Amino acid sequence: RRAARTPTRPAVAYAVPVSRRVTYSVATRGRVTSSMKVFRRQVEETFDHRRGWRAAGVQFRRVRRGGDFTLVLAAAGTLPSFSQGCSVRWSCRVGRRVVINQLRWRHASPAWNRAGRSRRDYRHLVVNHETGHWLGRGHAGCHRRGRAPVMMQQSKGTGRCRFNPWPLPWEAAAVRRR
Repeated sequence: RRAARTPTRPAVAYAVPVSRRVTYSVATRGRVTSSMKVFRRQVEETFDHRRGWRAAGVQFRRVRRGGDFTLVLAAAGTLPSFSQGCSVRWSCRVGRRVVINQLRWRHASPAWNRAGRSRRDYRHLVVNHETGHWLGRGHAGCHRRGRAPVMMQQSKGTGRCRFNPWPLPWEAAAVRRR
């Protein structure tokens, strides 16, 4: 007879101490066919990753309801119902809602795919980018060769810069100062 195993998270040492604790809940809108178990797990991996907003001292914790913001996985056709600024093609952030377009979650974007990047990295990108808006960051450009800022609209392309799913050090530093 085998003993029941419970999954444990590995202890991770972070270079930046926690300076801000944030809670979030997860919801859906429209006909969502993606696995919510996978969605929640990959979002948690993104939020816990040392190269994510955790590098800015932000610690994320999922709660059943409410929280500081709601992360929504939404069917593409429902995006405009959040705001006129939301398109059926992309993800968006509206108030306390961080909205991930299910079409992009499942298939990434044409520009990302042409570059041969992985869907998992695209998922890190879209969660980091839209959460970055919730954290107060606007869009950024890429002014020289190198990795693109996570707040660049990389879903549409990066010009001469390399696709990058993680906040650059200066992006994390700007959130730490807030």
